[in-house]
Amino acid sequence: MYIASEVSKIKLFSNICIILNALLVLMLSIPAVTAGELDRNVPVTVKAEIDKQSVSIGDKIKYSLEVRTKDDIEVTFPDFGENLAGFAIRDYGSSKGGFFGSKTLTQWYVLDIYETGKFTIPAAVIKYRHNDKEQWKETVSLPLTVEVRSVLDMDAEKTDIRDIRGPESIYHLTYIYTILAIIVVIVIIVLIVRLLKKRRKPHEIVAPLRPAHEIAYEALRELMNRDYLKAGKVREYYFELSDIVRHYIEARFQLKAPEMTTEEFLVTLKYSGVLNSEQKRDVRDFLSHCDMVKFAKYLPDQKEIELSYDSARKLIDGTKETVVQEGGAQ
Repeated sequence: MYIASEVSKIKLFSNICIILNALLVLMLSIPAVTAGELDRNVPVTVKAEIDKQSVSIGDKIKYSLEVRTKDDIEVTFPDFGENLAGFAIRDYGSSKGGFFGSKTLTQWYVLDIYETGKFTIPAAVIKYRHNDKEQWKETVSLPLTVEVRSVLDMDAEKTDIRDIRGPESIYHLTYIYTILAIIVVIVIIVLIVRLLKKRRKPHEIVAPLRPAHEIAYEALRELMNRDYLKAGKVREYYFELSDIVRHYIEARFQLKAPEMTTEEFLVTLKYSGVLNSEQKRDVRDFLSHCDMVKFAKYLPDQKEIELSYDSARKLIDGTKETVVQEGGAQ
C-alpha cells in the first residue's frame, strides 16, 4: 500500500511537470511588448515594458523598468526629468521585492503625448555596482516603439466598408489554447497548495507578519539616516517619503496605492471608508505637496520639509493597528 501510494504521487508530479513544460513552450511563442537587457553576462537583468503598443492621441501609457539582481548590488535608475522621448511624464513610482538573496526593483512612469506617428522610447541606462566597490557599471534595456493614432483616423476606420473577415488564424487558436493551459495549471497549483495546507502538522507555527506601521516607522528612520537633505537631494527625499506613505496605506488598508497615480488613488480613497474626513484631507494635502516637489520642481524651505515629515508620521500614528494586551489595556 505504501509503495502504491508513493508511485501515484510520483505520477501526479510527473504529469504536472509535463504540463508546465508544454505551457512554457507555448508561452515562448507569444510576442510580448517588452524589451530585456542587451548583455546577458552582467549580473543585472533589465526589462522595459509598456502596457499599450498602440494608443490614441492623449491616452495614458504606463512604461516600466524592471531590474533583477542580487542583494549586494546597488542600482540607480535614470533621471528622465519631465519628458521622455517626446512623451510627458505625468506620474511615476516604484516597488521592491526580494527572494533568497535576490531583489527585484521596478520603476514605472505614466506617459502621454499629443502628436501622432510612431515614437521610440530609447534604451534606458541602468547603473550598478557592488556594495564593496566604488566604480559604477552600466547596462541598458532595449528600446520600445509606440504608435500614436489620431482619434479622427479611428472614426474613419469604423465607418469604412470592410471585406468579409477571413478564416481564424492558427496563431489566434494557439493563443486561446495557451490561455486555457494557463488556467489548468493555475487550478492544479491551487489544489496542490490546499492539499499541502490540510496535511500541515498541528504543532507547526507560522510566524505572524509584521504590522504595517512598524515597517513604515523603520522606513522613516532609514530615510532620515540617508542624509538626503544635507546633500541637497530634496526631490529624492520627497520621492521616498511619499513612497513610504503609499506602501503603508497599501499594507494597512489593502489599497493598491503604489500602483496608482495620485489622482486615481485620491478618487479611490474618497469613496472608501478606511479613513475619516480629516485623515483623507491630510493625505490629499500631503501627496499634492509631494507631487509639486517631484514634478513641478518646487523647492520647499526647511519648515515645509519638516511639516511634510510630521504629516507622514501623523498619518501612521493615527491609523496604525492597536494591540489589545492582557487585562484590557491597549
